[in-house]
Amino acid sequence: MKHFILNQVQQHSSQMPSADSTEKFYVVVGVIAILFVGIVTYLVSMDKRLKKLED
Repeated sequence: MKHFILNQVQQHSSQMPSADSTEKFYVVVGVIAILFVGIVTYLVSMDKRLKKLED
């Protein structure tokens, strides 16, 4: 019975996400967000330049 309980606890602890994987997730989301903001900023500035050239 004792081995069964220890085995169950070890299986559940190995299935829980570690702090490293959670931190990596936030880093990936942050990098994607920064890239998205950068691309949108670039497109807006390019649109302003094109409108200026058209006039």
